[in-house]
Amino acid sequence: MKTLLPLLSLILQAFLLLALTSFFSGFYNAYTVFSGGDPKLIAGHISSAIVVSLIQIIPALIGLFINTYVLNSRLNKYINSSAMFINISKFYAYLWILFIPLGTFLGIKQLIRLKSVSK
Repeated sequence: MKTLLPLLSLILQAFLLLALTSFFSGFYNAYTVFSGGDPKLIAGHISSAIVVSLIQIIPALIGLFINTYVLNSRLNKYINSSAMFINISKFYAYLWILFIPLGTFLGIKQLIRLKSVSK
């Protein structure tokens, strides 16, 4: 169970990449139909991109909270031996910074936690 939580947190935070991808692809689709001049079609692409990415953020947030629990608990003997967990968590923390404003706060807090764990 103790080794399963770090893996679960990393898998759930992978939804963050999926959310960013769908968000930017939705905006790209809105950009491609911009020349058509139909504002309803453009707004539809933008709103679908936002809604889909917000739905995909929910599992990523759960993964972030599990990651926070793992870093704050005394599972550090499992974590310190795994440099991969620390590196992937740093990568996800930098990705969280892209979600302004709440994600920026969460990403910075996660980087501070990771800095204290790696010492």
